[in-house]
Amino acid sequence: MRFLTKLKCLRLHARYAGEIDCNMPYYEQCHSTKLFREIPREMEDFMASCPGLLSYTKCVTDYDIKCLKDDERRFKQLEKYENLYSFFDEVCKEGSALNEVVKTKLRCFNETFSNTNCNQEREDFLNPYETEIQLDEFTTTHVIPERVHCLSEMLEAKCIVDDITKNCGLRAKRLIGEFYRRTELIDLSCPPHYREGLLEDIDEFNLTEDQKSFAISELLRMKVIDEVHLIHF
Repeated sequence: MRFLTKLKCLRLHARYAGEIDCNMPYYEQCHSTKLFREIPREMEDFMASCPGLLSYTKCVTDYDIKCLKDDERRFKQLEKYENLYSFFDEVCKEGSALNEVVKTKLRCFNETFSNTNCNQEREDFLNPYETEIQLDEFTTTHVIPERVHCLSEMLEAKCIVDDITKNCGLRAKRLIGEFYRRTELIDLSCPPHYREGLLEDIDEFNLTEDQKSFAISELLRMKVIDEVHLIHF
């Protein structure tokens, strides 16, 4: 499931191995857990994965803050690390509002992510924009324009939210929406230079009205965040 493997962009997949050593890469200190490879069907299995999830979130936070320069960190504001941890903490805390959603919708999440066509729809959207580049006599690579990549991530997120809403209901939609907000997966895929000119040229893309409306909303949201950051700094 591509949605789960994308969490590796957040470096969220580990148990805290001990004191952070900046001379070692994070993945040698923050070890993999099963939760981000597949969503379990049983609540017992989900809860068993929670200690590793929370430990890893702390591990990555400590690594980023201790070892990376400000412009290399996943989040520029330290409180965002705290917000992310608090989200996973609430999801894992038995009896919390988010945990209750997981408890009642876990099998639905499992079935939805196992059967979704969102990744294939994303690939179908990207294919016309993919260009083959000859690197040397023997090697080629395939390149996708940055803003097309950004737009494809937004469309995949919308597809996932739509599938979750249709299959699992509004409470599940609110949970997945909060997940996207706290992890900033869309923002991570769409830095400002990827978005340059995209809002103005949105009509050039073959989108449904619903997709177009979602993309415009996300682009405007990120534009506001950019402006706030400029004022702050």
